[in-house]
Order: sequence, then structure tokens, then C-alpha cells
Amino acid sequence: MNLETKIQRAIMIAISQAGHTVWRNETGNFWTGRVIHKDGNTTTLANAQMIPCGLTKGSADLIGITNKGIFFAIEVKTPKGRTSKEQEQFIKHIKLQGGIAGVARSPQDALDLLPRG
Repeated sequence: MNLETKIQRAIMIAISQAGHTVWRNETGNFWTGRVIHKDGNTTTLANAQMIPCGLTKGSADLIGITNKGIFFAIEVKTPKGRTSKEQEQFIKHIKLQGGIAGVARSPQDALDLLPRG
């Protein structure tokens, strides 16, 4: 397990213990098509199409609802990790729409973003 995943899990536990609801926001792509050949871990598809999944490019690692009913989005980074342009745009958009958004490098960073009590 890499460092960012460890930080993310610790953040999710801390957020849940504080009474908020949090989900891991998976994003990526998958392939679909008609299987024409399989050999071990290799599959050949006819009419293959890549399908994007998840919210959007740059969407935060964690999303949730505070115990006050406010949407939040938290981008998890290691101490030296940097946000992408798309991640910065996503954070800005959530804030403009009245949600809570930011970067967390530790459970305390995440809790500091969210309302107490």
C-alpha cells in the first residue's frame, strides 16, 4: 500500500469518527467490447471502446456530506504531493457552489476543513 493510500484511509476513519459521511471517489477508464480471445490475464476485444468512469477528471479523492448537510470534496496528497490543474479547478468549483473543498495531507488537515460539532 502506498503512502497516499495510507493517508487516505486514516482520513476516512477520522472523518467518519467526527460524524460525517465520506466515500472514496474512484475515477478512471475501462474497456468494453465483444470478447474474441482470452489467454490467462489477456483478453482481446472486438469493437473495443474505452469508457470513462467516476465524476470527472480532477475530481477529489474523497467526497461526502458533513453532519450539517454540506457537500465536501477532499483531495488527498502526500507531504510533497502537488495538485493538478484539473484538481485545483474542481476544488474551486465546489467552493463557488457553496461546498467545502481542499487538500489534506493528514487526518487533521481534513478535519480542519470540516465544521465541528
